[in-house]
Amino acid sequence: MPRYDFSCQICGSVFERSIPFGGSTAEVTCPNGHRNVRRLYSAPAVVFKGSGFYITDNRKGEKPSNNEAN
Repeated sequence: MPRYDFSCQICGSVFERSIPFGGSTAEVTCPNGHRNVRRLYSAPAVVFKGSGFYITDNRKGEKPSNNEAN
């Protein structure tokens, strides 16, 4: 389940809540019980692991073709 950051428009507290995909954020309340909250947007946390994500990486076992030799 993804975690989202919220900010309360009344007391100003910032907090996180886990909401399932497709779930509604209308039921979210702040820790002080206020229902006037707004979802905060931030950059996603993406981690690329392994090889093949950069131009300089090569796949294992793949040899460059030499069309000029034929």
